[in-house]
Amino acid sequence: MNIILTGFMGTGKTTIGQLLAEKLSMIHLDTDELIEKSQGLSVSEIFDKYGEHYFRQLETEVIKKLEECAENCVISTGGKTLLIKKNLDLLSKKGIIITLKGDPELLWERVKNNFFRPLVNHSDKEKFIELYRKREPLYEQLPNKIKIDNLNEVEVTQKVIEILKAETRQFEVKVGERKSLVIFKRFLLSSPEKIICLDSERKIFLVCDKKVFQVNKKYLEKIFPLYYLVSGKDRSKSLGQAEKIWGWLIDHKVKRDSILVSVGGGVIGDLCGFISSTILRGIKHYHIPSTLLAMVDSSLGGKNGLNFRSVKNVIGTFYPADKVFIDPFLLHSLDKKELASGLVEAIKAGLIGDWQLLDLIEERTELIRRLDLETIEEVIYRAIQVKKKIVEEDPYEIGLRKKLNLGHTLAHALESFHRYKISHGEAVGIGLIYSLKISERLGLCSPELGVRVRALLENLGLRTQIEGDKKNLINYMRMDKKATEKGLDFVILSEAEGVIFKRNIPEELMVEAMEEVIIENIGN
Repeated sequence: MNIILTGFMGTGKTTIGQLLAEKLSMIHLDTDELIEKSQGLSVSEIFDKYGEHYFRQLETEVIKKLEECAENCVISTGGKTLLIKKNLDLLSKKGIIITLKGDPELLWERVKNNFFRPLVNHSDKEKFIELYRKREPLYEQLPNKIKIDNLNEVEVTQKVIEILKAETRQFEVKVGERKSLVIFKRFLLSSPEKIICLDSERKIFLVCDKKVFQVNKKYLEKIFPLYYLVSGKDRSKSLGQAEKIWGWLIDHKVKRDSILVSVGGGVIGDLCGFISSTILRGIKHYHIPSTLLAMVDSSLGGKNGLNFRSVKNVIGTFYPADKVFIDPFLLHSLDKKELASGLVEAIKAGLIGDWQLLDLIEERTELIRRLDLETIEEVIYRAIQVKKKIVEEDPYEIGLRKKLNLGHTLAHALESFHRYKISHGEAVGIGLIYSLKISERLGLCSPELGVRVRALLENLGLRTQIEGDKKNLINYMRMDKKATEKGLDFVILSEAEGVIFKRNIPEELMVEAMEEVIIENIGN
């Protein structure tokens, strides 16, 4: 993982980057220095000889190279580097962006006597302030802002470290006889003692998503000498995969006091929840979700499920993880679509029990995309609180907990129909629109709510329609785990009553509502 520093001239990005890298045992890179080295000229000389446009081209070339190969680096950028969208998009994939902010008068005092900047003459305070005001609105759109006023470089560095490594909150979720301790801890893998007792004689086993392991290999190999890597694809949620891991645990002499640590998304969490509940009739399970979808939903509540004969989550147990660690830094390697898919479960939580969460996601979509730590943690926390309230009242999904399946009836059918080649979050988003359309046709909610959710999903870059065969999808829905001998309990939304259950919705209405989201697949 990388830490990327941005901010206006005079905020101390280079010096703070060097101090930060030293403190965190990371490599320091400076984009201006890399450009100077590649050209054999200073930044000022490049501006004088070739102009700003040429310099910006060189800057983007450097950013592309960093995006391809930089790992475990603190990267100090130029004052305008991340105000250019393509540069911002590239570096956002590579780590956490920290934006240093300072009062322009104070910044001028810092730099007026000791610099020559290509865009501002050292004697021209007015032009300096004018450039600051021009860029200020763009800096406001960047994540993780830190005010540096009246702080020296050592103090700013310490403040950055405090923000990076903060443990922001923790609470318990009670699920029947068991409890999960939920801990929000940033940069978790750099503090292994927060996960496990390092001098314990207990055996610690790690099951990790292959891709997540490669990104965080430096940390994970040190913490967990016993590890097993699994694909994060839905096909891993199978009895065959569970059998392989049972065998691995037994071969390495698992004991009743052993701990199984899982790192990955919902697939890894479900798989390891099932394994930990069944091996030796139950061992401790610590889960570190690495996707937003898992953080806001699947890591909590204790439901774990395996797929069987193309039916989603049809085999499973109720066995909540003993500890769940929420670390937003693990999200930095997700692409935009994976992050957006996770936000769908947060949107669902907002519809169920926190309308202000919907407002937050709508208003701060870009900051969420850029992994603003405060915003992303607030989204996760609020979504978890909605689920916490429900699962504590109904731990085994006898009644109230079925509310959490809003949008999931069609979603699970779509996943089965498409052989799990559609992401769970995207399927749930389509399922939400479908459920709201049924609610609308039953006179329970206004058309505007469906329009709002569709617009939000489209703004996140997710599909709101998909190919499918309506008859087959109806059959898959009837096989859903919520179906009973009396019929299918369909979860819909009433603006007056909240989430409600409706049994035996007429098939013609279910098919009609599919016109909203399903493009009939003639080939099937």
